[in-house]
Amino acid sequence: MQRGYAYEDRSLVALTASVTRERLQRYVVIAGGDTAQALRPYMWNTALSEALYGSLQGLEVTLRNKFHAQLSTRCGASWYENGAVVLRYAQQDQVTRAKDQLRQQGKPLDPSRVIAELSFGFWVGLLSSKYENALWRPHLRGVFAHAPSAFLRKDAHRVLDDIRFLRNRIAHHEPVLQRNLLAEHGEIITAIGWLCPVTAGWVAHHSRFAEVHAARP
Repeated sequence: MQRGYAYEDRSLVALTASVTRERLQRYVVIAGGDTAQALRPYMWNTALSEALYGSLQGLEVTLRNKFHAQLSTRCGASWYENGAVVLRYAQQDQVTRAKDQLRQQGKPLDPSRVIAELSFGFWVGLLSSKYENALWRPHLRGVFAHAPSAFLRKDAHRVLDDIRFLRNRIAHHEPVLQRNLLAEHGEIITAIGWLCPVTAGWVAHHSRFAEVHAARP
């Protein structure tokens, strides 16, 4: 049971209602049918998600800023409006929604504000096969300056899309503790290193993930 918290029958009923029996069920299975014991892996899942957030943030912010800087240099600060950069519908729609959000907030449509509104999925989407010739070869391959020499677009997309899936599970409060999180955290740091080794070292140094992972209840 969680340190310092007394799980009485009354509190277990209230917590089950708040979390929902459906969400707790997989943890109850892990705990052999004991609801009080199930709350231990449930809270550990929360702690793991929290501990991964800093590294995920480091990757997302670095990726979007590196992409934006590269595309701005080559196609102008508002590169997402440049006719030479033909965005597919999914990415066009995200840009439109980002601008609408800024308008609703009464904020100017500065490029820096627009890109800050775009999701991690937007940037990963720019690495899909549809952008092989339009963006990867002429522009984005150079962003991964510290990746292996034989590095391909599909390599970047595979790793970053897997990380996007993990990020979304965390963002939606889904279970992650049965995943190979040690390997996935390593992939996050590696991906940052492809973009900037200094940033990768900084993020890894401040990450609490290994400590939290080792404290399995």
